[in-house]
Amino acid sequence: MKYDLIMKRGRVVDAHTGLDGKYDVGIKSGKIAEVAPNLSPISAENVVDAEGYVVMPGVIDSHVHVSSQERWVGFAMMASKGVVTAVDFGGPIQSSLEGLKTHGCGMNLAGLHTVVPGEDTKDIDPTPDELGQIADEALKAGAIGLKMVGGHRPASPEVTARIIEIANQKGCYIAFHAGTTATGSNIEGFHEAVKLAGKNRLHIAHVNSYCRGLNKVPAAEALEAAESLRQHRHLVSESYLGTINGTSASCVDGLPTSHVTRNCLKMGGYEPTEKGMGEAILGGWALIQVLIGGKLELVTGREGHDIWLAAKTKTGVSFPVNDTTSMHILATAKTKDGEFAVDAISTDGGGIPRNVQLERGAALVRLGALTWPELVRKLTINPARMLGFENKGSLAEGFDADVTIACPVTGRAKMAVSRGQIIMVDGVVVGRGGHLLTTELGLKNAQAAGISAEAVDLSKSWFYTRS
Repeated sequence: MKYDLIMKRGRVVDAHTGLDGKYDVGIKSGKIAEVAPNLSPISAENVVDAEGYVVMPGVIDSHVHVSSQERWVGFAMMASKGVVTAVDFGGPIQSSLEGLKTHGCGMNLAGLHTVVPGEDTKDIDPTPDELGQIADEALKAGAIGLKMVGGHRPASPEVTARIIEIANQKGCYIAFHAGTTATGSNIEGFHEAVKLAGKNRLHIAHVNSYCRGLNKVPAAEALEAAESLRQHRHLVSESYLGTINGTSASCVDGLPTSHVTRNCLKMGGYEPTEKGMGEAILGGWALIQVLIGGKLELVTGREGHDIWLAAKTKTGVSFPVNDTTSMHILATAKTKDGEFAVDAISTDGGGIPRNVQLERGAALVRLGALTWPELVRKLTINPARMLGFENKGSLAEGFDADVTIACPVTGRAKMAVSRGQIIMVDGVVVGRGGHLLTTELGLKNAQAAGISAEAVDLSKSWFYTRS
């Protein structure tokens, strides 16, 4: 067989097939053609020497934000860190698709459409019919489902439960940044989300963000969350390893518009007001997100304060509020049968400077908290199964040729390959365009927009099959 590309002599780690050893990986026509101890280099058009590196299925980031035009730089930020496939939680889906087309870096993307009662609906108490119409339109536009941003702009418990119910009736995906008007973005909001879901399917986003110590010590909150997820296996989840939280610095009438932002200010000892925000920036607690050299960087102090004022507060902001102990608990917690309580390691990054899942994951391996096969499982096959990406997450023959090559010590990505095409080498992004993972309803719209796309079957995903 003549291969398009062979990766030689790397440590191949594939949680799906169980491979962990020195192998060559042969790629043909965008698919994994063969994994064997020794493939002849003369049988390939291109050869990559991967000796000394981990060769794994392409990293899947199951929670990112690249929907708004300002965050389209997130595609390059992700690709430079070895991410090959991502799920955009930002919405609107139309902007996600435009970003994929113009800034996609060769990546694969699935998108959720954000619904905020009172902003995206006629009023704060939308009817089932209106919510059903929103879901239908989102799926036709190319989304795989909906996202609720309760931690930022919460809806009532009743409306939140209604959105979950409608999404399940439509057979689409539904994710929730937990917290309603009755709770908030904290451990109580997490427990409420579980109750509101009932027997319905729900993706509870970035579990560690509810375990910051707002109600109890962070470790206790993380242990509670892990135990709840062990008991409710029909729910799927992810958590991230970044110490900073990304949110909005926007203020209206003297108050931050996001409830998350208010919590972050209080955690730093600042008033949850516009005045408190200014003081937090000057004091180094709040870090303003600024576009520098094609990616978002963090600036604080007087420089950050000036940028925030010049933007009339309408900037992104990050706070160092994520507890490392709770992050590690949630990254490693398992069920009695050896599955992970929290299914995947994400970033909630993309266009937020928090794309560290490989580097921080490798740190957990160095600490002995995870093995490389376990880390690979949480970065590849688990999110693929959560989302119904049947051809991703493995280096098995016939799977999409999505590959990430990384340093086994630092976790730094050396190369990323998407559907057989090299999209990043040594941190330099060379990929162009992108590939949409959508539903059958979304294919027509994607094709009309000139976007490469394929349909995924959510009915076969963990989201709808796991009990």
